[in-house]
Amino acid sequence: MSQDAARSKSRFMMGMEHVLREINHEIISPAIPDMSVENAVPLMITVARLRAEYLKYAFKLSADRTDQHPTEQELAKLKHLRETYQEMLAAARELEHCIDRGYIDLPVSAAKS
Repeated sequence: MSQDAARSKSRFMMGMEHVLREINHEIISPAIPDMSVENAVPLMITVARLRAEYLKYAFKLSADRTDQHPTEQELAKLKHLRETYQEMLAAARELEHCIDRGYIDLPVSAAKS
């Protein structure tokens, strides 16, 4: 690829990134108005609670068995707990990504006097 083609591609990609950032901001920011640490805490608590439930049940299954494997029903419950935890974790990570990319407006801190 020539230097001109590389520059042209770079400019195009920068333009696309700018447009994508604007589109995401226009759509996502109104969906999450009033973003603050306090408003994010319930999501963080939910992720922690679900992680704990998943791990607690896995330890319960391990402690309840000798040579037997967990039953199909127990494994189904463990899978459900894992999937629930992972879905909420994905949402929390997506929130972080949106904040990092500037898709969500954050409160402006008052300047210290």
